[in-house]
Amino acid sequence: MTNTPAPTSTRDAALTAAEARTIAIHAAGMPHSLGSVSQVLKHLGSVQLDAINVLAKAHQLTIASRLRERSPIAAVDDALWHDGRVIAFEYPAHAAALVPVEDWPLWAFRRRASRTRKEYPENRVRNALLARIGDAGALTLRELRDGDDAGQGGSDWSPTKTAVQFLVWSGELACVNRDEGNNRLFDLASRTIPANYLTDVLTDDECLVRLLNRAGRALGIATVDDFADYLRISSGTVRTLLRQTDLFPVEVNGWKNPAWASENALQHTESAVNDAAFVGPFDNLIWYRKRVSRIFDFEHALEAYKPASKRLYGYYVCPLRVGTELVGRADLAFHHNTLNIRQVSLDAFTDRNLSGFAQACNDLASTLRATGIEIRSDAADRRTVTALERRTA
Repeated sequence: MTNTPAPTSTRDAALTAAEARTIAIHAAGMPHSLGSVSQVLKHLGSVQLDAINVLAKAHQLTIASRLRERSPIAAVDDALWHDGRVIAFEYPAHAAALVPVEDWPLWAFRRRASRTRKEYPENRVRNALLARIGDAGALTLRELRDGDDAGQGGSDWSPTKTAVQFLVWSGELACVNRDEGNNRLFDLASRTIPANYLTDVLTDDECLVRLLNRAGRALGIATVDDFADYLRISSGTVRTLLRQTDLFPVEVNGWKNPAWASENALQHTESAVNDAAFVGPFDNLIWYRKRVSRIFDFEHALEAYKPASKRLYGYYVCPLRVGTELVGRADLAFHHNTLNIRQVSLDAFTDRNLSGFAQACNDLASTLRATGIEIRSDAADRRTVTALERRTA
């Protein structure tokens, strides 16, 4: 695989910080540029999952924010698990994530590595679990629990859960579906992954080069550490393999470290981005805090798992994107068909930011099919609350 030459002018001139932001936004699939759930998955490579559901599920927010068709957010899960097609499998790509089923061959390097870890189940346990699922069909983790770990909750790493997880990581089991209660269904990979994708033939380097190319398209412009975080691999591995990808080095004014970009990404340096939207706290755009700080001059931290007294901005905080900038954040929830604004922080009290906040609220409320928007009286100072109430009314 060889590098595709970029236009000479692009190679010779360093990108500005504003151009890098524009590239990152467009590469991430924003604003609303993709046509289906399957296309979002293919473009991003993986979409993070999380159990918190005070606003919507993490993957729903990430996927819905990129769909051209403003469908109800529940339509995301219908496409994933309820229309009879296998379009994704759950895998530790970037944390727990949804991965497009076409990418099964690309994660062979991680499946092989999982089989060498000390936590990989011994033959007796492995064979018993595979035989049980082989006979019964897809089962939930609760159904698979037995003996002295049967009463442990789903978040506890019981012996059964550990064994099941490692059989998923090793590729012997797969989760491509969930039941009506949103419980994962585990089945034999040989029975659930389409035969044309069910292969480990690629070498580790071949897997990683292809994944780096995909990450390059999803990130647009990124440093070695950005790629390492996106794929959860070592920076050393990234450095070794980048020269084998279709990506090429570029400079960005103000960045301390070299960056790499995809050819397609550089076509968007001057593309207009005029919309406003909330970015889910588990969105691919803000996975890596150092990248968020470098590109957007914005500090983002997930505070949901902190004690309430130690939170600065709230429980489920979504950054506010206006155009190509992150200009504030809001603690959001969805209760009784109402979008609740529990806390608001804007970097500047400007007409642009207020208008962007209102647009983001209205668009999110529409996606959630909310019947109203409610801003708590103590969500911010009185002036801000009054201005926001007026604009979202």
